[in-house]
Amino acid sequence: MCCLKVLYYFLNAPDDTINTVESYIENILKQFLVLEASTTEKISYHFINANPSILFESISSLGIFIKAIIRFLLLAIVQHKCAMFNMDIPIEQFNNASNLTIQLVPFIHTLRNHCRQCNTSIPYVSIADIAYLLVQNRGNEWTLAIDTNVYSNNQQFRLFNCVKYGKNNPLVPSTTFPFHYQLEYSSHNLLKKSLITYMEDDHIPKVYLNGDKFDINLSSISNRIATFSYNLININLINQHIKPLTFSKPSTNASKSHTPQNLIHLNKINHLNSSVKDIQLFLNFVENIVTFEPSYQGYVHTCVRGIYNKDLLFFNIAGNYRYCPKKKGHHKRNTVAIMINTKNYTYSIRCKDIECNNAILSWKKIN
Repeated sequence: MCCLKVLYYFLNAPDDTINTVESYIENILKQFLVLEASTTEKISYHFINANPSILFESISSLGIFIKAIIRFLLLAIVQHKCAMFNMDIPIEQFNNASNLTIQLVPFIHTLRNHCRQCNTSIPYVSIADIAYLLVQNRGNEWTLAIDTNVYSNNQQFRLFNCVKYGKNNPLVPSTTFPFHYQLEYSSHNLLKKSLITYMEDDHIPKVYLNGDKFDINLSSISNRIATFSYNLININLINQHIKPLTFSKPSTNASKSHTPQNLIHLNKINHLNSSVKDIQLFLNFVENIVTFEPSYQGYVHTCVRGIYNKDLLFFNIAGNYRYCPKKKGHHKRNTVAIMINTKNYTYSIRCKDIECNNAILSWKKIN
């Protein structure tokens, strides 16, 4: 619920009529559709702003917005002082969420158990609540519960009631956080609500990046009172946490340039180190793989030898060849590497999509 409270705070104008935590949560659950795909091994929630008061120009812009919120939350912990917590972290480390997380790890137990009365500027959110957003992953490493990797061109958002290949945990409405519980929604309507690019009402203010800060486009609003309310949204607070972040403004050019096939070999030559031992021996084999399918033409971008296992060659592939052995097909935006074991003449295709988690590779003989 902490995440939902935070999102509601930053995506809405202040409302003085909400004066109890119960009414605050009720308003949150009217706005956010929470889908869940949790298993015994992993808790997984998808928060969808189903009844938005503002929209974003792109997924990339939303990603920067979320990262700025994360920085705000971590700094709220670091900069607060109480009887149980008082630490100084060099200001240069404030720009890096990973460094801040590492610094906070020794204090997580203290923060969760002794900072419940340490309030923040966000209604009904304490420092202890924020501390619960730091969790341990499968490798017992401390990280954020918020996955920022989904806000990139390499990811696709899963649809309502869909399941990942080989899994048995469909994305369904959460019973813990029921959406607009006073109303009943059909599966068809839930699907429409869960589509992040489908808007029945497009007369909603748009948040966009203007240089290194967010602005709100209010041209679609005619009501002056509503316009005044939207100007109160905590955009300026977010902007204070954007400038230290390193990011590239998403391209506004809708047309994508495609590499002509007659330039593929030039790219290949520019990025390959022909001095790497054995590279020429296996280069033709790899090229045959990545150019075999006419619709998925790729080329070898770089090739490096393994650091720990010198028998391995890593051919990093660019272009449109994006085959994933786990999916048994091509992704839309991932990248792949073809690994060659020069000792036993075997090869493996490794998908670099973070969701695929290809820790176990399938090796085949080179004919």
